[in-house]
Amino acid sequence: MPYISHLLNSKVRDSSEAIIGKLDDILVKATPGDYAPVSFLAIRLKNNPDLVYIPYAFVETLSKEEVSLNALFSKIQPTPVKEEEWICLRRNVLDQQIVDLSGARVVRVNDLRIGEFNGHMSVLGIDVGIKGLLRRLGLSWLGLERILAGNLIDWRHAQLVHNKGIQLNLAAKSLTKLHPADLANILESLSLRHGSGLVQALDAKDAAKVLEEVDPHLQKILVKYLGPEQAASILANMSTDEVVDLMKMLPKEEARLFLNRIQKGKVKKLENLFLYEDDTAGGLMTLDYLAFSPEKTVGEAIAEIKRASPSLRSIVYIYIVDTSNVFLGSVSMRWLLISDNDIKLGDLLKNYPISSTLSPEDDVEEIMNVMTKYDLYTAVVLDESKKLLGVVTIDDVMRLLAPKA
Repeated sequence: MPYISHLLNSKVRDSSEAIIGKLDDILVKATPGDYAPVSFLAIRLKNNPDLVYIPYAFVETLSKEEVSLNALFSKIQPTPVKEEEWICLRRNVLDQQIVDLSGARVVRVNDLRIGEFNGHMSVLGIDVGIKGLLRRLGLSWLGLERILAGNLIDWRHAQLVHNKGIQLNLAAKSLTKLHPADLANILESLSLRHGSGLVQALDAKDAAKVLEEVDPHLQKILVKYLGPEQAASILANMSTDEVVDLMKMLPKEEARLFLNRIQKGKVKKLENLFLYEDDTAGGLMTLDYLAFSPEKTVGEAIAEIKRASPSLRSIVYIYIVDTSNVFLGSVSMRWLLISDNDIKLGDLLKNYPISSTLSPEDDVEEIMNVMTKYDLYTAVVLDESKKLLGVVTIDDVMRLLAPKA
């Protein structure tokens, strides 16, 4: 099975053995999760700078030793081709960044393995190792290939990442199968152009999950690169505390431009969080939680949770407040699910010691003391009147204490 480095610039002969030109590129049509069959050969004719595209049906041999056609060139009608509708292996893949889905990493394409699959020549593998680079450079004569380990990635387990519309959309569909944290690592390995293009190709909810996992400084760069119009829908789907942290890194004038694109109701909530320092309970708390009246029934609460859950990162507890938003207690999701639907939430209230709540000025040490002492995944933040202001989650605390973890 040949590599594309063996094929490019090879002389192409027709059925009369006449040399018609050299192989300039190979065009394929990619489908996520499958090998890419060869569709066209791009041939640069002798004494002619223009490319002609020969359908693969006219190819007799495509090997390291020979590239030949099964008919006279004069009898073949070259097909008009728009390269942007296809993947050109030389121009779009070689030396480009790809995502290895099986290893959740970004790698560089040094060579491509081509072979027969289901009766058709297809791209089967991607060489990302030193052997592929030596082969491309014509240094195989050094004999190092015999002692170097191969590093081939199955084409089906890889995904191109570039700003070519159709391919970027295919990449997004494949990459959303990865955990947001893995996808964030990939995003951090891409160039700004490719990374921003990938973020744009994801739907707003998936993009928000990934952006929350990205290094804060890269968050800032990506959002500024995208601009207020394109970033608005992503910001609207991020948790409130994450949006506030991001906006605090921008100059006030720029932050206002972004906030003006978000729903007015959410902006008003966000503005309250700007009042607190980043390393306090007020700065860490999120407004993405569910609060209910004690008169609500279990069945009504579960129905509301189902409606709201797509917009919330996680739901461990629901919080019970009176008509003035004074905090009364909490109910765990486990307790909620095993209770009868007609029971009122007020009858399920957990005994919540006031010492296990936080004030917005509490620092990280106090937050950790409270969460550790009472074995909490989330801790409520109350004002002086015991009104519920927000909720601090353990993952936000850990992200502050160990930002690189």
